Amino acid sequence: MRKFRLLTLLLVTSAFIFTNCTKEGPEGPAGATGPQGPTGNTGATGGTGAAGTANVIYSVWFTPATYTTSTIFGTTNFDFNKAATGITQAILDNGVVLTYGKLIGYNPVIWPTSQVAPLPTNITYLVGPTANIDTWTAYSTVGNLRINLVSSTNAYTSISNAHQFRYVIIPGGVLGGRGINTEKTTEINGQLYTESQLKGMSYNDVCNLVGINP
Repeated sequence: MRKFRLLTLLLVTSAFIFTNCTKEGPEGPAGATGPQGPTGNTGATGGTGAAGTANVIYSVWFTPATYTTSTIFGTTNFDFNKAATGITQAILDNGVVLTYGKLIGYNPVIWPTSQVAPLPTNITYLVGPTANIDTWTAYSTVGNLRINLVSSTNAYTSISNAHQFRYVIIPGGVLGGRGINTEKTTEINGQLYTESQLKGMSYNDVCNLVGINP
């Protein structure tokens, strides 16, 4: 009987020890972060957005066959009118019209055949002993571009029909079209340019800027 009680006590004690040994202890500190897993597959690439553009309108080189003449305050004017539907009131208000000339009707000594200049431009040369200044100007109105020549000495009764011209129309890209000091400003490829900056650029620089073939 004594042995049976001792055995029972041992079993109860063992069960108590086993129960306490298997009880879950407090949560330990978080372990270190494991290495990063492999990168997932790259998603499909979207299409390339359109490049910034000034939406320019430009003409081919045109050669006036004849000029009309008029006399204003004793000065003879030679004019050629070129229809240009791209010159709208919105362009006149907020955009820029650039006009260029290849004045190859002159002697190449006066005007090299490869030279292109923005209008207005002045050409000075001697007529005998007298200095003469030819002034070429372009005037824009709605739907029309007028090429004008005046000579300081009224040197001509007619002029060469070899001269060539081209216009480039750049719409205003800024709301209101006006920048610093109220000068017209346009945006080309994300960059702002004033009218005077554009007119001060060389012909090739403007062609490169707006992406047209010289």
